[in-house]
Amino acid sequence: MLVPTAAGVQPLADGLIYAHEHLWLDLSTPEDPAGKLDRLDLIAEELSELKRLGVAALIEQTCRGMGRDVGRLRQLQLASGVQIIPSTGFYHQRFHPPELARLSVDEIAALLEEELGTGLDGTGVRPLVLGEIGGSGSVLHPDEEKVLRAVARVARQQAVVVATHAHLGQGGLRQLQILCEEGLEPARVLIGHLDLAPSLEEVLAVARQGAYVGFDTVGKERYAPDERRLAWILALCQAGLAERLLLSCDISRNSYLQRLGGQGYTYLVRDFLPRLQVAGLPAATIEGLVVRNPRRFLAAALERRQA
Repeated sequence: MLVPTAAGVQPLADGLIYAHEHLWLDLSTPEDPAGKLDRLDLIAEELSELKRLGVAALIEQTCRGMGRDVGRLRQLQLASGVQIIPSTGFYHQRFHPPELARLSVDEIAALLEEELGTGLDGTGVRPLVLGEIGGSGSVLHPDEEKVLRAVARVARQQAVVVATHAHLGQGGLRQLQILCEEGLEPARVLIGHLDLAPSLEEVLAVARQGAYVGFDTVGKERYAPDERRLAWILALCQAGLAERLLLSCDISRNSYLQRLGGQGYTYLVRDFLPRLQVAGLPAATIEGLVVRNPRRFLAAALERRQA
């Protein structure tokens, strides 16, 4: 957590937890100069509203190469009261630092272990999550596979959990396979963006192996309609896999903010969760998706950190 305590770990407050968000990010390129999230005033305003709506915490998955700014995250946590759970790792290959291509799996692992020990960017803030660990599609780049193997080796020894980026929902099964080959338990893995997966069967296959599945682009209907997300959530619940599912919105650029015409961070609570209830999902099950499930996922890191 960004706010330390005498014990070194701030306990999670009661309330909802978003599983995959960004609060400060820069993925801008010459082809996409607007690929950034940096309106501190508007973000703080929306986070404060989240707090009023019962959101206790969010997992902030901006890692190396994505414009992470721990100082800004600290400001936003103090301004809003929402606990921010920070991350480290490497995004997909397009945003890797050039030197990563020359590093071995063990050398990448050593870099991450150093950051877990000393804190992010010299701040002393120690992440609880290795994420969002990027894959660029159904076929992983060799450097992405190296990072996944390094992440698994680190996570086996450290008080962290792992969250991935399956680009447009593709390649998630392969990501999980690599992590498990390196000895990481599926219950410590969240495969991200599976609400965009090519088929429900792929989502079910990941969940049945015991990993968490991220339906974390809720509201981004240009990628997939929310009606499909609703139907797939009901199918997962009917298959007895509700405990494997985590929800979020993945706000990742200024244009997604409410005052700039986007859905905003509150969309999940204000719009999507009520639609789950209308669709017939029991209130206790909905609470599990946004309260119990993310806490269980994070417990693997928190319990080790507190030991």
